[in-house]
Amino acid sequence: MSQKAEYRNAVRSKKMIRDAFIELLQTKPLEKITVTGIVEKAELNRGTFYAHYADINMLIQSMEDEIVQALYDLLSDAESPYLLKEPLSLFLKISEYLEQNKELILALMSSQPTNLFIVELPELIAKHFAASADISEDIRTRTAFMERCYFYAGGAGSLYMAWFRGTVSGSLRDVAYRLSEIIRRGY
Repeated sequence: MSQKAEYRNAVRSKKMIRDAFIELLQTKPLEKITVTGIVEKAELNRGTFYAHYADINMLIQSMEDEIVQALYDLLSDAESPYLLKEPLSLFLKISEYLEQNKELILALMSSQPTNLFIVELPELIAKHFAASADISEDIRTRTAFMERCYFYAGGAGSLYMAWFRGTVSGSLRDVAYRLSEIIRRGY
């Protein structure tokens, strides 16, 4: 078997494992999910699971790492010299990504009380706000400016998570527009 075929098989197997895990999380609590249950649902053998993950916690960590990396890449692509003045395009990109990965995020949110990506999202957003090119170095180094960046970013992360919990109405696109308006008014 060629390396390319082996790679495709590994990617396919990981996707099947993740999909089975997400499906199981929708019907039972994490503590009731076993590797056996995952591989039966995925129609794979245990060896395939263990070839990719040491245990279920490593599977969860891997899924969270993928989300954090995707968000980091997305934010890196959203460089703008006017990010604090016009944050809508950034929030629309984040909202689109979250919408595309809604089932995965909901599953991860239900799997443990604090998820890495929930903590990482505000940190990533704050750093991008702070790096905004239209802010002078004098302002950028002020404590109050950084506190404001973290405040906006923390609020954005909280609002997104509230949407996933069902306590905020509208679509994720609506959330992006609301976040943008909040930040633009406060700028």
